[in-house]
Amino acid sequence: MHRPIQFLHRLTSACGAMFVAAGLAFSGIVAAAQAQSVDYSGLEASPAMWRLADADSEIYLFGTFHLLPPSLDWQTDELRARLASADSLYLEADVQSDAAQARLQALVVQLGLNPQGVTLSSILDAEAVALLANVAPTVGATPQMLEPMRPWLAQIVLSVAQMQTLGLDPEAGVEKALLAAIAGSDTEVGYFETAEQQIRVLADLPDEVQVRGFAEGLREMERTPAMLDEMVRAWAAGDVEAIERIVNADMREETPEMYEALIVRRNQDWIPQILTLLDGEGTVFIAVGAAHLSGENGVVELLRESGITVERQ
Repeated sequence: MHRPIQFLHRLTSACGAMFVAAGLAFSGIVAAAQAQSVDYSGLEASPAMWRLADADSEIYLFGTFHLLPPSLDWQTDELRARLASADSLYLEADVQSDAAQARLQALVVQLGLNPQGVTLSSILDAEAVALLANVAPTVGATPQMLEPMRPWLAQIVLSVAQMQTLGLDPEAGVEKALLAAIAGSDTEVGYFETAEQQIRVLADLPDEVQVRGFAEGLREMERTPAMLDEMVRAWAAGDVEAIERIVNADMREETPEMYEALIVRRNQDWIPQILTLLDGEGTVFIAVGAAHLSGENGVVELLRESGITVERQ
């Protein structure tokens, strides 16, 4: 499995703002595409969770998927208990509030659209234009719908559309479920970064990197159904090594600049914030994209390198 993992991962296990931006850019794009949902109701799920603590505080780390199949029951009794005991819930970024939605909509216009007179097809080569003509209808889109978009935005719009046709739903994502679970409680909600920071991870990439990633992703989209199923099952099983292999390894090899921007630098930015939370008091439940917690550059290993004991639950 190669390049499609890169952009699908961004939405399912890394940046929540990405799929929100896609929805704002073209809501309802999948209406014309027929869903091909897989039934996960019989799958016994136990996603990975870790604990770190000192004398007066404890932190639970939980890896998320921003889109999931509604049939998957992933909320274990242990997870519910840990969340219920938390004084605060920390997520990557606020992408749900009215203010965040308004800001994301402005960012889509500011950072996601081509300059006047420039179209998506005009910056792609002939092979990519032909591929786009073949791929777009399979997810309920047309190339014309995507013409105003820069490659990074067109890429995530197609990605979200394809994932939704395959039965993954942002309404069934982990963050929405966690926020719903604490609604009406005294649990405080905090964030490690802003939605704009997440969007700029892709929007600020050089144009040639965006174009190359978009074209390569188109070539591999036909392999997406099997890959997505493997990703969902690995996450549900708490198979951290598989998540690292499926999600991060190829991105690290094929587009190291994207891996650095999307995974490494953000993980490094979160470590001081997590250590500050540990220096405080009480119980904190942290839920960030699953790809951020796996591998040698993951949050878990970076905390251990800082001298913190982190235990798998």
